[in-house]
Parts: sequence; structure tokens; C-alpha cells
Amino acid sequence: MRASTLSTDLPAHFSIRQSISVVGHEPEILSRVYDDSVKICILQRVLSANIKQFIAYLLQEYVGFELAQPINIAHIRERLNTWLPQHHALNAFIEDVSWLVEMFAFLFDLESVGLRLNILTKTMCPRFHTDKVPCRLITTYAGKGTEWLDNKTIDRIMLAACNESKEEAEAFAKQYLIQSLQEGDIALFKGERWGEQNDQGVVHRSPALERNETRLLLTLDFA
Repeated sequence: MRASTLSTDLPAHFSIRQSISVVGHEPEILSRVYDDSVKICILQRVLSANIKQFIAYLLQEYVGFELAQPINIAHIRERLNTWLPQHHALNAFIEDVSWLVEMFAFLFDLESVGLRLNILTKTMCPRFHTDKVPCRLITTYAGKGTEWLDNKTIDRIMLAACNESKEEAEAFAKQYLIQSLQEGDIALFKGERWGEQNDQGVVHRSPALERNETRLLLTLDFA
């Protein structure tokens, strides 16, 4: 389903976790980001075999790959074909990323999107934090998914204080149920610049990676 077909009608099969997140298997679930009580929208899916083939090739041959570019939705396929290494399954991956960009742009009425695609070999943001953005799309194409906490139960002043040291940050995190996205999940995380309230941002962190573990992470932001 393309972004232009998104509607506010809810699919029959969706669930609400502790009233701050909605989870479903149809793209329409992402439109719930505009609900005041919702902080996280998660679209669950299974990646196709062709997409997985390109991901495996990228992880094996391009360790340390990083792409960070603002991209106009009118030229996304052309740009991705230029930026990404050639492979027989490249078109499948380009179509998937293009669909995500178009959907994100449609939801927020954007002409351009800030795209970042990284192969990560170490933990990028190990401490729980919030992003100073209106909203961010996050999907892990390979590897462990982003971890997050229930916003309703978090003392944000204490979170900031405990983040001053690694030990205190870990002790703080153990007070809460740590939830995580699964490989392939598409998530919209509200940030601190969503609306006028200062407690909108989802508290999250990068998962810890063991030696020789990698992640292929895609994020989309307002350009």
C-alpha cells in the first residue's frame, strides 16, 4: 500500500500497549501518531527474500556503510540507485526505502526528508534519551531493534540526572520494563518538538551490540 492510500480508519487487528503505543500489521496504523495519547506507532512486517538478499550483501561487503542525505521525494529512486551499491536485489530494497520515505512525507506533508542509513558495529546511543525532533521513523533492517520505555511512568528529571554516569543510567533503566522493536518493524517515535508539551518524546536507546554483531538502521526525519 502506498502512502497516498493511508487513512485514519483503524485495521481490525491492532493492539494498544499501556496506552502510549499502537501496534498493527497494516500501514494505516501509522496515522495514529496524531492521537494525543499515542507516542509510538509500530507497523510489524516480514521483510521479503529479495530485500534480505541485498541487506546480506551490504552487511558483508560494505562494513561501516553510512548514508546521510536530505532527499526530495520526487527523486528518491534515482538518488538511491546512485548512492547504493549495485546488486541484483537492489531494486527491491530501493522500492522498500522509497515506500517508507513516501509514507513518512505523506503523513507530515513534507517535500523532502532527512534520510540516514547506517551499518552499525557498536552501540550508537547506549543511554536512554529523547530526540529533539518532531517525529522520527525508525526501522532496523538487520540486527537488534531500538529499545524504549513506557512514557507514562518515567521521571524525566531523574532520567537526566542518572545519565551523568553509566552505572546510574543502568540502575535507572532496570526500574522499568524495557521493550524493543523487532527486525523489520517500522516505528514512528514522537520527539520533544512534537506539539507544545515538553514530555512528548519517547524515551529510548540503541541496543547493546556484542562483538561481531551488526545492525542496518534506517531513520527518517523532517529535512
